[in-house]
Amino acid sequence: MSGFEFDGSIDDFANALELVRRNYPKEVKRFMQKEGNKLKNATKKKARSSVKKRTGNYEKSIKRGKYYKHSSTGADSIRVYTGSPAHHGHLIEEGHNMVTRSGRNVGYVEGYHVFKTAAAEFEDRYESDCEGFVDEIADTLE
Repeated sequence: MSGFEFDGSIDDFANALELVRRNYPKEVKRFMQKEGNKLKNATKKKARSSVKKRTGNYEKSIKRGKYYKHSSTGADSIRVYTGSPAHHGHLIEEGHNMVTRSGRNVGYVEGYHVFKTAAAEFEDRYESDCEGFVDEIADTLE
């Protein structure tokens, strides 16, 4: 993570960020939606490369949610999720038992953890994009 300098207390910095959020809500929302799209595309790419069975339904089910404020922390949030109508996304993500029609357990399929690994790989890119966004907003204030 690259750093940046800020002269003043951490409270001043937090107040400045809150000021940006209040004065530029549309820009923050647009930025979060763009970042959500980037994460969605990274997740789909990870799904293409790691999931063996290719019906196309799992990849098509990966979606970006709406921008919202987190209820407990008040943080700006956006999520990427699987909206599969057959609700099979969690089975691919976390793994599952293979069971015959008669109910006999014949093995276990390991999960691919697509969302977890894609999110971990996306963190550095997100941090650098946030720093760029803050610089862009600071340039408009000058």
